[in-house]
Amino acid sequence: MTNPSPTVFAAGCIVVHRSADGPRLLLIHDRHSAWSLPKGHLDAGESSAQAAIREVYEETGITGTLGALVASITYPVTKKGQVHIKQVDFYLLTTAQTTVQLQAEEGIDAYQWATPAEALALVTYPQVNAVLQQALAHL
Repeated sequence: MTNPSPTVFAAGCIVVHRSADGPRLLLIHDRHSAWSLPKGHLDAGESSAQAAIREVYEETGITGTLGALVASITYPVTKKGQVHIKQVDFYLLTTAQTTVQLQAEEGIDAYQWATPAEALALVTYPQVNAVLQQALAHL
């Protein structure tokens, strides 16, 4: 068995809009037919917090106030036949915006503002679901 390559680092956010009806969480739908959270790779010299803010903006056009680090998850990914460990840090980001501008070139084809219960039911990946469950304690 070969050892995986060095860890690939990424960051993203649980984007929260506080409406009169309660919090709404931003979910994105990607080219893998998965509902998830906005996230992406760190650029050289960038902190995970900086990357989280940048990636949310690039993928959705959303800006806001960065809050606490909620969770870090790791999982294996295979690129060009090479196994890498990917670590993704997820932060809370509170926004007053509701208009979303999707980054189609990244394969993001839909979004939804969901109640916490809807978000937990829709999210495709179990680890991201666990991140959402942890985030609910901060809302």
